Amino acid sequence: MVELTLATLLGTVAGDFCQLRNQGKPVLESVLLAYSKANDQYGGKNVRKVISGSFGLEAQAISFVVSKCPDKL
Repeated sequence: MVELTLATLLGTVAGDFCQLRNQGKPVLESVLLAYSKANDQYGGKNVRKVISGSFGLEAQAISFVVSKCPDKL
């Protein structure tokens, strides 16, 4: 498996988050479901490693979502 990067993880989660929000799901449910799907796709250990080693995670995550679906936050 190729090493998981923060950009790959956030791109995946943001895309799934936007899709779920477009289906009318609430914000928290969308975040949790998108995160859960990333765990399934990349493995929980890899996801936790990337999240734990990331600086400015909140700002980066918000910028990914805003670039994909600015009206859904």
